[in-house]
Amino acid sequence: MRELGVIVRIEEGKGVIHLDSRGGCKSCAMNRHCHATGTGKRELQLGLGGRDYAAGDVVEIETPARSVLTAAFLVFILPLVLSGATYFLVYSMTASTGQGLLGFFGCFVLSEVLVAWIDKVFGRRQFFEPRIVRRIEQRLE
Repeated sequence: MRELGVIVRIEEGKGVIHLDSRGGCKSCAMNRHCHATGTGKRELQLGLGGRDYAAGDVVEIETPARSVLTAAFLVFILPLVLSGATYFLVYSMTASTGQGLLGFFGCFVLSEVLVAWIDKVFGRRQFFEPRIVRRIEQRLE
C-alpha cells in the first residue's frame, strides 16, 4: 500500500509526515467533516533512512502488503478462529449451547487481550512500520 505525504518537520532524525486525505473523501457521506473535527488528520513519524529530506518535501510512503495482511489476520481472523474453536470444544464436552457461547465470548475477550499484548510487544517492529520509499517533489526555496 502506497500513499503520498508531506514532511511537516524533522524531529530527532525522524520526519513528521502529514498524509494526504484518502481518495474516498470526495464521495464520503461525511463530506470532509472528519477533517473539521480533527479525526481525519493522519501523521506519522518515520525514520528518514539516512537520506537528506527537508520540511515541505512530498514523499511516497509504503506499507508492505505482507504487513497489512498479517496485522489484519491478527486483529480480525485470529480472535474469531480461537473463539470458534473454543465454542466447539466446550459444546462437545458439555453439550450445552449456553456454555459453548460463554466459552466463545470468554475466549474472544481473552484473544483481544492477546492481540493487544502482541501489538505492544511486536507492533513497533520494523516489519509493521511504513517506510519512505522516495521523494516525489522537493520543496521550493
